[in-house]
Amino acid sequence: MSHVEPSSAAANRAHNNHCEMERLFSRESRYTIWRNLWFWLAQSQKELDIIYLVPIHDSYPPAFREKKIDDEDLEQLRRCCNVSRYHVNTMQMRSLTPDHVLDLRAQFHFVTDIDAPRSEHWLNIGVTHEYTLENTEQILMTHALDILITKLSMLLYRLRNFAMDHKSVHCLIYESDYDRPTYVTTIGEKVASWAKTLGEILWCFQKLRCNIGSAGSQPITQCEQGNIDFLDKLSMLEHFEGDESKCERLDDLLRQKMGFEKCYAKDYFRYRSDTNGRLGRICHTLGDTALRVVEDLDHFDSGGQLVEKRPKSGGLPITEEDPKFKQSPLLRIAAHALIQVSITFKDPRVSKTHGEDEYIMVRLFKHAARVIRILQSIVEGLYYNSQNANTIKWLEMPFMMSGPLISRLTLRREDPMT
Repeated sequence: MSHVEPSSAAANRAHNNHCEMERLFSRESRYTIWRNLWFWLAQSQKELDIIYLVPIHDSYPPAFREKKIDDEDLEQLRRCCNVSRYHVNTMQMRSLTPDHVLDLRAQFHFVTDIDAPRSEHWLNIGVTHEYTLENTEQILMTHALDILITKLSMLLYRLRNFAMDHKSVHCLIYESDYDRPTYVTTIGEKVASWAKTLGEILWCFQKLRCNIGSAGSQPITQCEQGNIDFLDKLSMLEHFEGDESKCERLDDLLRQKMGFEKCYAKDYFRYRSDTNGRLGRICHTLGDTALRVVEDLDHFDSGGQLVEKRPKSGGLPITEEDPKFKQSPLLRIAAHALIQVSITFKDPRVSKTHGEDEYIMVRLFKHAARVIRILQSIVEGLYYNSQNANTIKWLEMPFMMSGPLISRLTLRREDPMT
């Protein structure tokens, strides 16, 4: 019994998954995460009774009065946290630069000047811009891994069904060092070998997903106050009137609000380097696996044993009359692109948050999702031609039987013709 679902449903599902990844890395999604991070920071600081300074108008020399964040302040910020595509496309919010730091500053002024003016003096106080950028990277990585894990699980389900449906049908396999086929196996066994490797990749993705945590508050320290970017700003410790325990509690409150189980505030840069390296290596392995699948598909296609076809609409079974629809060249291109981005992403010298146009992590996940999507589309259209497979098997069988015997005789320096 075939486990194939209707092709229209499969196409719709693949399209929806593709759109899901695009929505995750859209500008409205990024801006929404930034604003939520500012809201969670202010909410946590309010719980810890943070003090902020408001300049007194027309005072000379400049004087300030101390204030605390109140509920009305938070409510005004909360109402503007969700950014829609319409807002992103307005002239006021349109990005003028691909630099994320400048874009972040523009969003900051957009919030404090227009959307939530009550936040003017306390929005993002006591922290560097790395709080927003680094935690955004971790949040996006979490959601992107969830999407990849789901897509890869669906691909493994399809591979498992295809392998079970073809567990008894034979095919010939060529080794790269020989021109002649070297052994007989089943289509199911070969497809199961793909699934085994992809299953190991899935496990690595899941393990990495469980290890992701927050970057903490990335506070302004007394050392950083010498930096021109923070010259007129108080450190987090000064805002908490010297209470170091509140700085530690702030990291834990932020971790909870972001939905993480771990916080790497004390050793974040080592954690980030390790995590990015692991993610790059896993995606590199995914690209290599896809290239090996392409080699197998090209081998099967050369003899007409296993052919890529376009499924009929309405979920009808694939037949020999259906036209060929070869997607393995597209898979090869996608796999090479994924490998190239993976190599760059693994390099600790390459910034992951100060890119142009989009994060390099975005390109990495989009290429990985594309590889998985093409693989699943190929599996849904594979057709086993039993007639071609049997013909090749019987034609090549004599050479498979005599080849090893001749090789042994040659090694023994005996005449194979006698």
